[in-house]
Amino acid sequence: MNVFVGVFALAIGIGSVWFSLKFLKLYFKVKAWEKVEAKVLSKEITMHTKYSTARTPYKLNANYTYKYKNEEYKGRFIYLAELMGGQANHMRSDAENRLEKINENMTIYVNPKDPKESVMYCEGVGLYYFTLFMGLFAFVFAFVKFI
Repeated sequence: MNVFVGVFALAIGIGSVWFSLKFLKLYFKVKAWEKVEAKVLSKEITMHTKYSTARTPYKLNANYTYKYKNEEYKGRFIYLAELMGGQANHMRSDAENRLEKINENMTIYVNPKDPKESVMYCEGVGLYYFTLFMGLFAFVFAFVKFI
């Protein structure tokens, strides 16, 4: 039984550490991008085509334009997860509250190496550190179970 629990904790630890390091790396990379002003053209709440639970099927959509080095670009990414092909799921009330915070003019992050790449929010570092520490705790727990 201890071996099974140890393997399970090891798997959780590997997944948690991998996830958190991946997002921490992205977070600090995006924080180094240049901030520019963007004009929000449209914003809405829609249903995800794929969602994890019936309670959180909603997503925010926004289209915005911004100028970077005298060139105009269009963007649509709101959250860091979207830069990696992921999605952010919300409950209806949470989606409505978050939609209200998207104003006509927003400061966004623009990748100076590829100005076509931008994102509206770069936040959530606390969750990434928490996940990292939980993954490390799972590693210690697995180690104890294997001894």
